[in-house]
Amino acid sequence: MKSINTFFLTVTVLVVLNCKAQQTETVLIKENYKNWNWKNVHVAKNKYISLAVVPDAGGRILEYNLGEVPSLWINSKMLGKTFSATDEIKQNEWRNFGGYRLVPLPYENCSVDKEGKRGKRWPPPVIIGAATYDVKVGENDLGFQTIEATSGIQQLPVPRFFGNKGFVHPVKIEEELQYSRILYIEPNSSLVYIDHILKNVGNTTVKRGLKISSQHVSETELGLHDGENYVAYVPFNKDLKLPNGEQFEITTNPDQRWRYLNRNRFKLDKNNPKHIEKYYNHGTNWNGEVAPGIYEIEYDYNQMAGIHMIASESWLCYVNKKTSTAFAKIMEPYNPKLEYDHGLNNAVFCSGLSEGYIETEVQTPLYELSPNESFNYKEIHGAAQIEDAPVIAVNLAGITTKKLTVSKNSNIITGKYGVFSEGKTSLKVMDMNGKIIQVKELQEVNPLEVFYLNTTIELAKQAASIVVYIKNVDGKEILLDHTIIN
Repeated sequence: MKSINTFFLTVTVLVVLNCKAQQTETVLIKENYKNWNWKNVHVAKNKYISLAVVPDAGGRILEYNLGEVPSLWINSKMLGKTFSATDEIKQNEWRNFGGYRLVPLPYENCSVDKEGKRGKRWPPPVIIGAATYDVKVGENDLGFQTIEATSGIQQLPVPRFFGNKGFVHPVKIEEELQYSRILYIEPNSSLVYIDHILKNVGNTTVKRGLKISSQHVSETELGLHDGENYVAYVPFNKDLKLPNGEQFEITTNPDQRWRYLNRNRFKLDKNNPKHIEKYYNHGTNWNGEVAPGIYEIEYDYNQMAGIHMIASESWLCYVNKKTSTAFAKIMEPYNPKLEYDHGLNNAVFCSGLSEGYIETEVQTPLYELSPNESFNYKEIHGAAQIEDAPVIAVNLAGITTKKLTVSKNSNIITGKYGVFSEGKTSLKVMDMNGKIIQVKELQEVNPLEVFYLNTTIELAKQAASIVVYIKNVDGKEILLDHTIIN
């Protein structure tokens, strides 16, 4: 097993030390859950979130809700459908169930060309991405129930269909991969802990990674197309450049966008200045830097393109502005010493397929795997009620929308947050040596309520910094925010 990041080792150790749980039932197996017409839907639920894994829908997570607010788009046309485990499918036969899905990386060499040599294909490989998974309930060392989903054996390259030539198959199978996902939730938080494991079960060494995507809700009701209310945030650093030397790239150009709209949405006229102004561009939904180091993308139904930019911090965040709910992904930190497909650790994509959806995509590094070797990539998802956007920071405690601020003249301390765990908050004042010199207990918090920090404290003369913590119901303190007193 390839080694995991030190950050996540630290998280695991802290959880083990502080959250050793009695066995808690958080997972149930439901027949025809929410009238989806699937059997054996594995549902993890507590008083804040619900999450559903569907074995017959490629083992996908098709629900991750905060209260009643969904984060994931579900393709209503695919409800209840099951398919045979074959990679002999044509371009129009993509089994796009929606939800939380994956594609092996690099994508470009997973199929064959007309001569049977390596190439790319859409739809992506089926066995690992859309065929029935083996899903079961387990238990981890912490005493929490787990949902464990395992794919069949994905053979690569996959065949491809070429018109009158029919399916072209590879001369030989060169790779065999198997994917598994283990996740669990806690009783008193919105956090979802996920291990992604990709194993080389073939007899040759391979170099592979994973693109793990959430297809998010992008309109308030079907056909409304109010995508400006559904946005994603990516933290960036101008010193981190793509392989082409650019800060970011949009995966379309004005000609491509014009053709897409003309073919799939409405007829356009290049002699019409209003059409040129409105549609002959890369799209107007790439909102740019909306806070220092924070890029915002809003969904546009009249768009089929993504943005590539290295996430400089270990998170992505999707926000439903209509309900003021945020769904964040905490991922392994970007490591410039490792190899990433196209140099990317993430992407955000606007899809015009079906009703349309916005995707937040996490890309793992590429790992060289010997036979029977695997890698384990860790993600943590969290959901919270926030007051408004933009999201400017995410950590294990929660989401920051207004940074911790100190007014020295009035001793007023403010900030705005969404939190991932139920607990009590406290404010601690430290001197230049990091010694705690003042403590003030604050309010109780939970993921369904915005945390408004607005308090006063008579600051000691030696006060140098302030930190805000959440102490969860297990007694563990988690840092939410901090600031230096100037």
